[in-house]
Amino acid sequence: MGGPAIPVAVIAGCVLFFAWPIYRRGRALRTRGRRARARCVATRTENGRTRLLVQLSVEEGSNRIEVGLFKWPPVSVGGAVEVVYDPQDLSNVLMPDDVGTGRVALLLAIGSSMLLLFCVLAIVITFVTW
Repeated sequence: MGGPAIPVAVIAGCVLFFAWPIYRRGRALRTRGRRARARCVATRTENGRTRLLVQLSVEEGSNRIEVGLFKWPPVSVGGAVEVVYDPQDLSNVLMPDDVGTGRVALLLAIGSSMLLLFCVLAIVITFVTW
């Protein structure tokens, strides 16, 4: 019943579940993002990679958020680093080099949604004709 359509639909759904929010967060930064200086207040290192905890203080408010995944952090604790933030969502903060174009996430979202649609259609047709 449904054959390979069910596991393919599950995989396509998972890809869509992760790709769409990545695209939307990046799109928000590309369309309305602003550059600002943030102060590094702490670092966290695991598996040889370091994340920076930065304090972002802008006219829209203040927030502490982890950014980046660095082999060699661009700044140490107490230093300033440039970030791009979404003025409508201060939790959406990235390093300028990490904003990207969003093409990959958009292609994954479109492709997985089409695949999911075809799988659901195949499952429905299988159950109707069974």
